[in-house]
Amino acid sequence: MSLQIVLKEHMSGWIAFNPDSGLPAGRHSFVLNVDAATSELLRFGAVRHCSGTVEFGAFHRPARVRGELVLQLTGPSYDLHFELDDIGELHVAGRKTYDVRNLVESMTTLPLMVYRGGHVIGEAELVYRDSVVTFPLKALRLRMS
Repeated sequence: MSLQIVLKEHMSGWIAFNPDSGLPAGRHSFVLNVDAATSELLRFGAVRHCSGTVEFGAFHRPARVRGELVLQLTGPSYDLHFELDDIGELHVAGRKTYDVRNLVESMTTLPLMVYRGGHVIGEAELVYRDSVVTFPLKALRLRMS
């Protein structure tokens, strides 16, 4: 058995598709709930596999999401895949980039590019809306595996 740390993250925001993508125009609500677990507690740069759910607007029921989270000193990067009814497989990728001049926003805001079939078809932004001060208490858990 090994000790793992689990990051439970909940972010919400918007997703928007390029006009030529053939997907619904405008900004749509976008919610991500993801858990990432690792036994490499303090190793930066280690890939943490994650899974959870994603919700897209009022058009679709929650969908399973899978991907990778990499913690870095300058901010975490996310690489996520999910499938939506009538849209198909989507890939979103982005990273938070910490900036001391704008620390809270840079710690809570995740800009993302949206891909389908390897082509950019839009962009998204997710924001951690809970208290940054209580983040370690709410989002980090220890478990034995």
